[in-house]
Amino acid sequence: MQRILFVFLDGIGLGPAGPHNPFTKTEYTALCHLAGEASWTAPLPVVDRPTRVVRPLDATLGVEGLPQSGTGQAALFTGVNCASLVGRHFGPFPHSATHEVLAERNVFRRVAEAVRDDGTTAASPPGAAFANAYPPQFFEQARRRGRWTVTTRSCLEAGVAVRDADALRRGCAVPADLTGWAWREKLGLDVPVVSAAESGRHLAEIARSHRLTLFEYFLTDKLGHGRLDAEPEDLLGQLDAFFGALIDDLDPDADTLVVTSDHGNLEDLSSTVHTRNPVPLFVAGWAAPYFRSASSLLDVTPAIAAALRDAGPRSAPHP
Repeated sequence: MQRILFVFLDGIGLGPAGPHNPFTKTEYTALCHLAGEASWTAPLPVVDRPTRVVRPLDATLGVEGLPQSGTGQAALFTGVNCASLVGRHFGPFPHSATHEVLAERNVFRRVAEAVRDDGTTAASPPGAAFANAYPPQFFEQARRRGRWTVTTRSCLEAGVAVRDADALRRGCAVPADLTGWAWREKLGLDVPVVSAAESGRHLAEIARSHRLTLFEYFLTDKLGHGRLDAEPEDLLGQLDAFFGALIDDLDPDADTLVVTSDHGNLEDLSSTVHTRNPVPLFVAGWAAPYFRSASSLLDVTPAIAAALRDAGPRSAPHP
């Protein structure tokens, strides 16, 4: 079975190297490996190989102003220009004008349709999964206010489980902070605390059971906004350990890792607002050729759906 693991990193753009860009440093081995042995800075060298694609993506979508998570993520996870649909960049939650698009065109639904068409049976592994675990406080607030994130709203619309603390305790989910430390120390929840590398290996294990697995990491955006008490080097060090272990546990013949973002932020610590910088796209594995012409956020979900549609239950795709 050929699979795609989609790791979404919130708030990472491609800015010039310099003292305000934490991605200037090159000691992050796994991060540089994802970028074709380059740093996550502009200009990002384009890579186009049979099992590796590296490209910058436009996140502005032809709309004035600073890109925001609500419309940026909705565009990324549907392939529809939701900023244009709304008439402006909007966030952090999805705009009501995008709810119908998220219900009908979200990446989970599109992959589920592709899996149904590829000859799999009810006994085959499920088509799509969202690996994040969410604490009880998230569910309470979302239900009370009716404000789900783009990813969790997409899950609800597609019938994909939004995993909770019990799933995390059972080893069936990954904490958004990679370690579970914030759950235990800040929320007072009895969950295991693990290393970022352990979470990378765990995510790879979860991904082996699904055609598409999505994992969302948003601490990068929080740090860019100055809302996280952490040093950039420490956060990126954790991400590097996470990706290092994850990459080691993936099979490039069966797995494709897709990594991208929704807008810039963390790459410019001289400010706490988003940027209009392009975002990186890193693809490693069998489905890389499907992403070779991607140029904006709008091209990621269609490429994922096409790759999984073309990849039969056992055969390799021929783009």
